[in-house]
Amino acid sequence: MTEFIAGLLGATVSVATVFIFAGLGELIAERAGVLNLGVEGMMLGGALGGFVVTVLTESPWLGFCVGIGVGMLLAGIHAFLCVTLKANQVISGVMLTLLGTGLTTFYGAGWVDRSIDGFSEVTVPLVGQYLIQIPVIGEALFSNTPTDYIALALVPAVWYLLNRSNLGVELVSVGEDPEIADTMGVSVFQLRYLAVVIGGGFAGAAGAHLSLAFSQLWVPGMTAGRGWIAVALVIFAQWRPTRMLAGAYLFGMLDALQLRSQALSVSVGADTPFAGLINAVLEFVMNAQIMSTYPYVATIMILSYAVIRTESSQLAVPSALLESYSRETD
Repeated sequence: MTEFIAGLLGATVSVATVFIFAGLGELIAERAGVLNLGVEGMMLGGALGGFVVTVLTESPWLGFCVGIGVGMLLAGIHAFLCVTLKANQVISGVMLTLLGTGLTTFYGAGWVDRSIDGFSEVTVPLVGQYLIQIPVIGEALFSNTPTDYIALALVPAVWYLLNRSNLGVELVSVGEDPEIADTMGVSVFQLRYLAVVIGGGFAGAAGAHLSLAFSQLWVPGMTAGRGWIAVALVIFAQWRPTRMLAGAYLFGMLDALQLRSQALSVSVGADTPFAGLINAVLEFVMNAQIMSTYPYVATIMILSYAVIRTESSQLAVPSALLESYSRETD
């Protein structure tokens, strides 16, 4: 059991990195007033782009950068449609998810059987060799891939950007009241473009981490809905980076649990009262296919609770989210 828990914690950290990258990117875009439902497609694009470049160049760092670039390219399309053409943000985002899924399925068909040596696990300098000897949690917390550490470092960086920097104040003002921000000399269109493109780069990084560090292979549709969970995490976190970190590890553990459920066998002895019924229930809830739904069921439950029990003002929803801005009409 100790070995199972240690493996579960290690997988949780790696899966949580996907949610941290994608969730932070979505948070930045939404704080600027633009909803991006194309995260799933951008993650798939980043996963395939990073994987292909790594296979060709044998450089996971170059592949990771290309994955970020693919995400930014797709996000640029979303920004053009929503910011410049004033298109419906929901429709544009869903279209990009479908586009990313279709393109990666078609162009990635020839790369399914390939494998790579992606990012290797590294330890914290100087003290890492001692920290990984801590029972159960040592290797899970202190022996991870470079992208895991990058994701963790980005949480305080994004918090500082949004709460302590001039650029962050301007970006948040654009998401709250673009008309007043424009009156004060803030470039609404440029900041929204910047936020959406940066958010797409984060989504691409999430996909690249998935193919280069977590699985080290390419499979069509390998994001498996994690992009949608990342969008939901923004609401769960109430648009705050620090709460995003907690939510990412919560959903990361649920995701990792269903991935490792086949290695766990739980049952009660035959002499236990109602043993047949209890074992049948345990077999059902521990079924791999049933457990694969747990992250999504948890997403629905937590979001429902947050929306029902929390007032809109406390949720900190950006006031201008989903609202297009035009100087001629506003």
